[in-house]
Amino acid sequence: MKIIFTIIFLPIIEIYLFVKIGTEIGPTSTIIFTLLTAILGVATIRYQGLASFVQARQSMLNANHPGIEILSNLMLFISGIFLLIPGFFTDFIGILILLPPTRIILVNLLIKKAFSGLKSRTHHASKNKDYIDIDPDN
Repeated sequence: MKIIFTIIFLPIIEIYLFVKIGTEIGPTSTIIFTLLTAILGVATIRYQGLASFVQARQSMLNANHPGIEILSNLMLFISGIFLLIPGFFTDFIGILILLPPTRIILVNLLIKKAFSGLKSRTHHASKNKDYIDIDPDN
């Protein structure tokens, strides 16, 4: 349902903002801004593609869990995609994700959501057992 909502309303929001902001700053400025954010998006995607692998490898070599670095880099990759999509709304979201405090909040939300889903699944699975597990060695 959320995907259908996004597919329908995202272009409407983008067109509305293009018209509103475009009339205020002019067509040339609108085109320049759109091209600059697209270039920033491509640069972010290219940089994050390489940096993600290097950071994850370095974390594994240092015996750390690379999960947080990978999620942060995934967020930066998604930011690059938002910046690549022409439009003021997606550019705004992309720029917000580029900011470290916003990215940290999003990574924490992803981790909490992942663990809450895992927790509810394991709780639900253990709740529906209709048998007793007997270990013959004990």
